[in-house]
Amino acid sequence: GDVKATDFCEYTASGTVAQTLNHELAQHIIRLNQIRRAVPALQKGQYSTDGCSSGNIAFKRRYTDNGVDSFACVAINGSATFSGLPNGTYTEVITGKTVSGSTITTDAIGQGNMRVYVLNGPGKIGKDGAYLK
Repeated sequence: GDVKATDFCEYTASGTVAQTLNHELAQHIIRLNQIRRAVPALQKGQYSTDGCSSGNIAFKRRYTDNGVDSFACVAINGSATFSGLPNGTYTEVITGKTVSGSTITTDAIGQGNMRVYVLNGPGKIGKDGAYLK
């Protein structure tokens, strides 16, 4: 088979290459890459666990440079509460849910799932799949 990339995470494929790229795990990795690409804080932001409370994995990242101010709160494998945040509107990139304030609590997500709340975020990114719900 063949594959032709037209942009980041955008491609046309044929044959067994298309079968591989259409597999649910490949689609999951593509969506993770789309999310990381859309949120500068996830690419190169400063990492902190201050003000993050969770029994699982929770952290904040912020990136500022050349007029860019990107702030994200990430919860993996379960619910988390984030406090001491810049006050504003946070949009979750998996579900599109929006919350406001300087303290936010994610919903109770299961193992292998995550929530990424982004200050003034881009909205829902990518298509629902087998892993991110």
